[in-house]
Amino acid sequence: MAFVAALQILANHHLPVKRALAVQGVFVKSSILFILLFFSNLAVADKWGPPDLTSAISEDSSIVVRIIPGKGFLNNDIKSPDKTFAQANYFKWNGSDGYDIYQNIILQNPAAPIYSFITDDGKLVTIDNWYSKGSGKVVVIYSPIGEVIKAYELDDLFPLKADFDKLGRSVSSINWQCYELQPDLRHGFLYVPHALGGSLRFDLSSGELNKIQPDRHCK
Repeated sequence: MAFVAALQILANHHLPVKRALAVQGVFVKSSILFILLFFSNLAVADKWGPPDLTSAISEDSSIVVRIIPGKGFLNNDIKSPDKTFAQANYFKWNGSDGYDIYQNIILQNPAAPIYSFITDDGKLVTIDNWYSKGSGKVVVIYSPIGEVIKAYELDDLFPLKADFDKLGRSVSSINWQCYELQPDLRHGFLYVPHALGGSLRFDLSSGELNKIQPDRHCK
């Protein structure tokens, strides 16, 4: 519509048709360029709402952990000591009519983890960071009394620059997980499918990391 209006203005001023068509071409090219730039920006932009209070429950339902979001936000606040980080409240089934709180710890997450898991013996695992995936402590394993067994940053998981550089980026995050496949706990290990294909396997007792190649690969 913009170039039609422009042609009408040119006609009213008795400008030559060839010149009018040239102006039309400028308008069309400018419009196409604007659309391409607009949608290319959308491809790398992302939007986060505030983190919700979440919970994790052990397989035998004996332990429930409530994750209370903190107020440390975005990459430049990941290591700030002035921020209130996320907390975990632990509750244990009392054997009769409910759950009783028995422990509260400060997590390594400024806002909240993306995933959290609790084992039957009380080991807590958190994965990634709300607002900023791939930044800070991306995998943390806590002992039953809340001490850190092992904490990994992204370059610990992908130490080779060639692998690290293959990971997808957005405005806020590095997308290292395979989001078609979910992390899960099995037989004392945490399995996290990653974006390059295969999984990262963490021993929950020692925190040791192994990379394995399953039959399914991230699409």
